[in-house]
Amino acid sequence: MSPSASGSLPAALLQYRVAGKTDVGLLRESNEDSILIGDLDRARVIDLDGGVLSTMSGARGPLLLVCDGMGGVAGGEVASELGIRITWRELSASPGSSDPEVFARLLRRAVRIANAEIHGVGKRDAGLRGMGTTLTAAAVAGSRLVVATVGDSRAYVLRGDRLVQVSRDQSLASALAAAGHPADLFEASGAILQALGVTPDCDPSLSVIDLRRGDRVLLCSDGLYNLLGEGAIGTILGDQRGPSDAVRLLVEGARAAGGSDNISALVLEVDGERFAEPQDGDLPRFREFDPQREGDPALTSTSHVARRLAARIGLASDATEAAIPVTGQHLVARRPAHRPLAGAELEESPARAHLASRSSRWTVLLAVVVLLAIVGAMALR
Repeated sequence: MSPSASGSLPAALLQYRVAGKTDVGLLRESNEDSILIGDLDRARVIDLDGGVLSTMSGARGPLLLVCDGMGGVAGGEVASELGIRITWRELSASPGSSDPEVFARLLRRAVRIANAEIHGVGKRDAGLRGMGTTLTAAAVAGSRLVVATVGDSRAYVLRGDRLVQVSRDQSLASALAAAGHPADLFEASGAILQALGVTPDCDPSLSVIDLRRGDRVLLCSDGLYNLLGEGAIGTILGDQRGPSDAVRLLVEGARAAGGSDNISALVLEVDGERFAEPQDGDLPRFREFDPQREGDPALTSTSHVARRLAARIGLASDATEAAIPVTGQHLVARRPAHRPLAGAELEESPARAHLASRSSRWTVLLAVVVLLAIVGAMALR
């Protein structure tokens, strides 16, 4: 495999511009989203106050992280903050690698450590039991983008005027759509199938994407893409303004569309001689990476992680072998998008049974039983 095909680091440094912003929105009382941009070359977190950052360069480049927490009054904020801080701690202390496959394994390890530590905090603190968070992380390794996903926060790549989602939602809506059901008609389609911290282990989806010179990468929470839609997102990202303006306009657009959820956006623009020039018809492609394989056989256009998670609730009839260990995932129920927050978020978790509120406990149980009953009925059609 040639150096360019393997993603090995060319001599040229990565040149990039990056910006990020998180916003509470218009209806929530607190912000359960957390974001982080870390400079892997200098092992420091980049200050995002003001959202403005000039062009930077380095061998490794930045790590982008977005987490969307859930779990009651305090749990969501704690879980999302722990998710970004622990993942950053582990990756910034790890040996650097320009090999996308090596970096993907390091990223997976960091995410699983974050999951275990968040779960441990929830077990020790009764006020935080049942908390969890989505996580989407992205970094450049060689000439490729490496993405890790748990939950339904997303990663996109804009090339020219084409916006492509390069992550796969681990959500009930996505699983229903894959199984041929009308997910857009399902009232509880805001449910996700996996979140950091809910169970002792997690199954991150890893994707590896070939980048081209001038590509823009967007990481965002569902409070952005549910309100704006991909058409508006692509238009804003495709503007010739810098990443800081793009981030500002994305957040303002989501607020103008109702601002019913917390809103987070991070934008990375890559440049430099290590990236090939884009050619006509050369679009970004989602390719999931199996860390137990090597080379091209490790990459597939199908998300086997999403299939395994869907199979656990009876939605997939052709689940593949569990090449990545899956231990104890549960359906994590979240409020549907655009619906005002009505009390605590809901999760199906053994720890949830220990919450002090009797009404909250029965609400969670009833919601999950009804949800699984509906899913089971649809699967039998």
